[in-house]
This record gives sequence, C-alpha cells and structure tokens, in this order.
Amino acid sequence: MRFAAVFTLAFAGACSALSLSLSPEDEAARDIALQWLGVVDSGNYKDAALLISEEVRGSRDWTKYFAAHRAPLGRVNNRKIAEVNYASTVPGDPEFRRHAILRFKTSFEHKAAATEEIVLTKMGCCWELSGYEVN
Repeated sequence: MRFAAVFTLAFAGACSALSLSLSPEDEAARDIALQWLGVVDSGNYKDAALLISEEVRGSRDWTKYFAAHRAPLGRVNNRKIAEVNYASTVPGDPEFRRHAILRFKTSFEHKAAATEEIVLTKMGCCWELSGYEVN
C-alpha cells in the first residue's frame, strides 16, 4: 500500500518512547495517527489531505492549513503521546459513532512545545482520520 511506504521512515524517526500505558485499541488508533503524521511531517501535504476521511475533507482547505500552520514549525524533534480519549460525538460530525481523540506533545525545530490533536473516526472495521489541529 502506498500509504505504508510513505510513512515508514518518518514513523520510525518521529516516534519516541511512550509515556503512558495504552490498550490494544489505543495502540491501533495511535499507529494510524502516527502513520498519517509521518506523511504530514514529510511535507507531502497533498497526500496527507487525500488521506483525510472524505466526509470531512471538504470542511477546510487542508493543504493550505498544513502550509500555514504546520510547515512553519519545521521538522519534528520529538513526539510523545500524551492522552487518548474516546467520544461518541465530536464537533462537525452530526452522526453518533466512535471517535478517538489523540493528543501528542510535540517538539518542532521552530517551536519547542506544541500540542497536536488528531481525531479518528471508526468507520466499519477501520479508523479514518477526521481532524487535525496543531497549537
């Protein structure tokens, strides 16, 4: 799968030791989030945008968002998962379904301390990326 090839190296370099205990479901959600973040970290914003769930892809110009909010931060120095929460609803999604909200504490080249929030939505058997914010 093309997605797997794109993130493999970025995933290995950007993931640091975990600071909290994760359940198998947490680990699955974390792995999907880190795989996608690897695409973002590589600067391949067009592919990162295409990997976002179709249901929310049109909610924002993701390529411009990454260029304006993520690119200026530079390369990732360190990324640690800080928390995993679950919700049946999230803003912008009118449907009742399982969502995983993952927060990472990330140190970037040009910003020593930032929080990245990834929202994943359970679609059938798989997690799909449905939101990203960096603060």
